[in-house]
Amino acid sequence: MTRRLLCGLLAGGCLALGLATALVQAGNRDRAARLNEQMEACRMLEGVTRDNATAVLGADWGPLAADPTLLQRALEPRPPRSAPPPRTRTRGAQP
Repeated sequence: MTRRLLCGLLAGGCLALGLATALVQAGNRDRAARLNEQMEACRMLEGVTRDNATAVLGADWGPLAADPTLLQRALEPRPPRSAPPPRTRTRGAQP
């Protein structure tokens, strides 16, 4: 009798644990889908070049506030990139 009772409790506990895991997993999938949408939106905003960032953000969010740092940084031309120094290949161990 005791063995059957313990086995029944163990089986019931396993079923309850399995159901709880399935519910948590379903909630995690929903949250992951929402986070993925937000991440894609952030990637799209990051991909915008500095030249038209204010136009894109203004179209999405309405007129931008007069934030001088944001607008100045977006409208300033980028400085030219300097060429990296040539790499010298060494052979063998360094002295």
